[in-house]
Amino acid sequence: MATSTFSETTISQTAWPRLGLRRFVLVILIAALVGAFLLSLAFGSVRIPLGDVLQILLGGTPAKATWTTIVLNFRLPKALTAILAGGALAVSGLQMQTLFRNPLADPYILGVSSGASLGVALVMLSTGAAATKVVGSLGLYGDLGLVVAA
Repeated sequence: MATSTFSETTISQTAWPRLGLRRFVLVILIAALVGAFLLSLAFGSVRIPLGDVLQILLGGTPAKATWTTIVLNFRLPKALTAILAGGALAVSGLQMQTLFRNPLADPYILGVSSGASLGVALVMLSTGAAATKVVGSLGLYGDLGLVVAA
């Protein structure tokens, strides 16, 4: 029976091209994230030129003073929240896949979606005709709870 052995040259020759490709893809994805972030700061009901957005982020003075308020007080918090929420969802999905050793893990494995459906059904059954008003306001109460907890 013949045995095969791997030499260091074989491992290094096969590993480095893949590592280079991974780094290249990572750089491209980071550039796309930064580009999307800057575009989300520039486009909206008031279009702000990308150069002025960069000036605002770097502490400079844009062509219009109101643009600073728009970018720093409205668009920047939303863009940062979107990036952080997306990252948190990605990490939570990765944790579920790792914990259950299942590449197709989803919230249904833990019963989270079924529990949420049960809660909505119980509220609708217990409140009767006023269910739409109660269920519609639960999001507001959840948001207020998050603000109080923070």
